[in-house]
Amino acid sequence: MTIQNNLSSRAAENLTGSNVMLEGVIKANSDKFDFKANPNGIINLGVAENQLMTAELRDIFSSVDTADTKLFGYGESPSGSRLLRSHFANNVFNRYFKPVEPVMGEQMVLTAGCSATVDNFTFCVCDPGDGILITTPFYGGFNTDIMAKSKAKVVAVHLEGVNPFGLEQIQVMQEAVDNARLEGTRVRAFVLSNPHNPLGRTFSRELIIAFLRFASKNNIHILFDEIYALSVFDYALTGLAKEEQPDNNPFISVLSIPNIEQYCEKELVHVAYGMSKDFCLNGFRCGVLLSPWNNELLDAMRSIAVFTWMASTTEAMLTKLLGDPNIIEVFTKTNQARLAESYTYTVHTLREHNIPYLPAQGGHFIWIDLRQYIPSSLIGASQAGERTAEYLVWRAMLKEGVYVNLGEAFSERLVGFFRLSFSVPVPMLKLGLERMIKACQWASLSDNELNR
Repeated sequence: MTIQNNLSSRAAENLTGSNVMLEGVIKANSDKFDFKANPNGIINLGVAENQLMTAELRDIFSSVDTADTKLFGYGESPSGSRLLRSHFANNVFNRYFKPVEPVMGEQMVLTAGCSATVDNFTFCVCDPGDGILITTPFYGGFNTDIMAKSKAKVVAVHLEGVNPFGLEQIQVMQEAVDNARLEGTRVRAFVLSNPHNPLGRTFSRELIIAFLRFASKNNIHILFDEIYALSVFDYALTGLAKEEQPDNNPFISVLSIPNIEQYCEKELVHVAYGMSKDFCLNGFRCGVLLSPWNNELLDAMRSIAVFTWMASTTEAMLTKLLGDPNIIEVFTKTNQARLAESYTYTVHTLREHNIPYLPAQGGHFIWIDLRQYIPSSLIGASQAGERTAEYLVWRAMLKEGVYVNLGEAFSERLVGFFRLSFSVPVPMLKLGLERMIKACQWASLSDNELNR
């Protein structure tokens, strides 16, 4: 009997594909840079992991007794304790998302990370083979979250030059739904990140309403991933970094849209959130599914919550952090100011080297265009969609000691785009950008050296 015959068909299917994003993360994390302990290690500018607030978090959590014997047992509920859900409702959603209707703790289910939230949501709204619509480029982790366990499909909508922040994309999305149905795929949901990952911008109120109308027209769920809601920093920018912002759209949560029932059946509207991004706690693994108007979905999520039960220690530490509105206010403002500082340094460096980019206003990253560094011998193939050149630049960066995430990981069809994460202290960012530019210049000269 072969090893593959020992596996279920769904597990075997997961072994046939590659996860470019996860492969890069593992490689970068296996040789982490440290100024003193490992100065030749890899500087990680590819993962959306905010390292700007570690000292503050250490101080906040220092008073939590992680050896308290009460934490050795199971927590109150696999869906999250009533107290922690209440803190999310009152000190996060009601305070910062400006909901028309106050959010309550019983309207949410907590999980061990936002990936688990999307996975459980997919399980609850999709049968195997059903589709979830996402416009490209999109956060590469959605592929795994949607497909690996629940066996739903990502219906990728390639906008092909259509403005991802404009109303014209709605027609392209409708065509994608219609084509999927003709091919036998039942589309069950539409997932979008606001602020956008990887493009780092927010959606206008007009476009959010258009998305809601689209979901209603097609009778599909719409999940707003708002995990970067408190990482919008454009208000803190100055000078050219401020002047180049293409619009003044603030972050607008779908929860703040008045009379939402005029645009979409309320039971179809949901929000995903978590602690990884705004609170810089990727390793704590805490996600939230907020569904204020769909008790049936919440009950379905609770029925499988035991598989994504948050650790008691994590819950205790998050309860400490979210229990004090003043701590949250100071933390988020400080974080936004530091993100603005790192972003400003990044765009100044990119301008200095004539590297095109899409100005960002939120999140931990910026979408950059490195096509000018594709070797001349590979330009034709790259324009035809062959990705050798993108991997060439990517490998050059890793060899030089910096990891930046390639466009393929975000289902971007155009070859040569990368997502650069700038949410690291400026001294590390400076060195990482120097290594990136050196690697790009090296890659542009010849691809022969890298392939020996």
